Amino acid sequence: MSGLEFLSPGLARADSDFAPVERSPLERALGEAARWESARGIRDLSSTGKLEVGGGLDGIGLEDAAVVRITPDRALLLCPPEDVGRHIEQLRARERSVVDVTSALAGMEVTGERLLRRLTDLDLDALPATGMVARVPATLFRHEAGFRFFFPQEYADYVADVVLDALAGLA
Repeated sequence: MSGLEFLSPGLARADSDFAPVERSPLERALGEAARWESARGIRDLSSTGKLEVGGGLDGIGLEDAAVVRITPDRALLLCPPEDVGRHIEQLRARERSVVDVTSALAGMEVTGERLLRRLTDLDLDALPATGMVARVPATLFRHEAGFRFFFPQEYADYVADVVLDALAGLA
């Protein structure tokens, strides 16, 4: 292993005394499985592969990956964690700048606009957007019947508590 590959779950390999363990930053915050299951409409997306891509986003579509434009020249590419290395190679071959932010960002999917309106003041009709969700900087976008947002993993405990409290208030 060289450089900072240990930060990329898809590239980290066991070496000497190091053995990578994939664990969601939301795991502790969400507590027991019963608490998580009772929070219907919430899904942990932290293990999703996340690549920040810059420079000429036209024609960036990759198989098994979703592209969320953040600015005209910057996007968040979401993919299965096992595909991160392959997508990095493909994008760099196309002379795109790529940063693996898989370990840096936690992610959640929530259903229900009422719940999300309790978490953010962002205009839900103007997504994707970056701004504050649960008072934490996040990238927010629609996905099928719900919403997905990705935020710095160090806020995972706090965001999970806020989301679960907001959900309890809707019951």
